[in-house]
Amino acid sequence: MKSYMMSAFAAFTLLSPGLRAQPIDVSGLPVFEVASFKRAAGGGPPGDIPRNMDPSPGHFGMRNVPLRYAVEWAFDLKDYQIQGPDWIKFDERFDIEARASGPASDSQMRLMLQRLLVERLQMKAHRETKDLAVYALVRGKGEPKLKPALPDEQPHMAGRMTAAEFHHFPLSRLTFMLTRRMDRPVLDLTGLTGEYDYAIDLSGLANHPDSTGEDGPGPSVFSAVQKDLGLKLEPGKHPVGMLVIDSVNKVPVEN
Repeated sequence: MKSYMMSAFAAFTLLSPGLRAQPIDVSGLPVFEVASFKRAAGGGPPGDIPRNMDPSPGHFGMRNVPLRYAVEWAFDLKDYQIQGPDWIKFDERFDIEARASGPASDSQMRLMLQRLLVERLQMKAHRETKDLAVYALVRGKGEPKLKPALPDEQPHMAGRMTAAEFHHFPLSRLTFMLTRRMDRPVLDLTGLTGEYDYAIDLSGLANHPDSTGEDGPGPSVFSAVQKDLGLKLEPGKHPVGMLVIDSVNKVPVEN
């Protein structure tokens, strides 16, 4: 497992030089032409995946979302990579609608949203690396039990009594689900980058967050990963790039 962990971290640090204690500076980033940023009335679930809700080219929209979701999307992070005040998780909700001066890719609009968050909420943050307790999804001894997805298949999920089925998804969709339900983050360190069809028995997860993976009625997640996927799920420590929010306002600056 150590070799997978170190190779993944080496790639991350090569892509992000000077990660440790690096203050966030947005002064040179692109800016939305028009942007509305206001507190939402709240109520109702915000969903489970931060995303741009506006499909129009060069347009961005998030409605009734906690600040954490906006930060996740802007900086392309997982929720466990963000450290800040507790209220950013659920307590305060925001509506954000913005438009670039022309068609813009998601990667360009992520930068624009970073600048918007810093300027409208006076957010101060820095990057650093921390060793976190994680579960690492790594390869087993044999070939993985994954079927390459058909090119024209649409991503979808299904459930049976004995298995959760993933169709046309990378393994990161599984680790995302496990992270949301288990007591520590789950990292995909397999090096497998394609989209696959696969099924796994997840009945070993208890029906609440922070499951140990062995407290549900079925077989443990650790044995299911090995039996159903031909992979391994191993506990350990891993260096993870973090965004630490030092201060941020609850009320946005006037639009």
